[in-house]
Amino acid sequence: MHGRLLMAVIFLLLGTGWVLAEEWVRESPGQKAYYDADGNLVRVMLDTDKDGRFETEELYAGRRLSRREDQDGDGIWERQFSWQKDGSASLVEDSGKGPIQTTWFDTRGALVKVEKDKNRDGHPETTWHYVRGMLQKIVKTHGTWFYKDGQMDRAELDTNRNGRIDRKEYYRQGRLERAEELHGSGKVRSVWIFDKSGRPLRAEEDANGDGRREILRVYQKDGSMSMAVDADGNGIPELRERYSAKGRMISREEDLDGDGVFDLRTGRIKE
Repeated sequence: MHGRLLMAVIFLLLGTGWVLAEEWVRESPGQKAYYDADGNLVRVMLDTDKDGRFETEELYAGRRLSRREDQDGDGIWERQFSWQKDGSASLVEDSGKGPIQTTWFDTRGALVKVEKDKNRDGHPETTWHYVRGMLQKIVKTHGTWFYKDGQMDRAELDTNRNGRIDRKEYYRQGRLERAEELHGSGKVRSVWIFDKSGRPLRAEEDANGDGRREILRVYQKDGSMSMAVDADGNGIPELRERYSAKGRMISREEDLDGDGVFDLRTGRIKE
């Protein structure tokens, strides 16, 4: 009795189409396409180099959902694309070892962002940001570099990697023109000016954080440097020193009584 009842139920289900339809396949050289019972494309396998191995797989559901590629035939999908409904996309490149790189594209296919995770810990060490496909900034663990019209414009750096910005750089036509080194409070400690070759020309330093730059360093083309210290801020230095290109002191002059005249001089020291 129970057996006849079960057969009747199965017959009714089959008759009314309540069972899942099996997919069907269409094959052509270098391609195999899978469709559902309604004729909708579900999956495509591609053998673009005609070597008998399908190295590309695409999934569909009324639109293309994803694409993955095994570029070297090792069984690992090294490149995986995903598409959103609005046409934007992402690409993950992962060979199973080495860095993982993820790239995002807008609806027109222009770059939006690229992330590279070198140690595969899930936290990218470098991120590139784009606007309408043009690079705007690069973010790393120790700083951010900003671009304008495709050229370096400025940078904010954490040189000692303590989580605080301690150096700012400013560029003209892609070359370093000026740099600011900051105190822990965020105030400017020193300002550096550079020539067209990126070599320092001058540096002004606020050593004690009082807002006055009492130390001035001037650099010559031969690598030598002179330093003047105006500790009391009256515009007249109390100390002046000269150094060779190797960093050895050449001469030293001191104004001991603050009258603007150097009272003590140290003669030239051999290099």
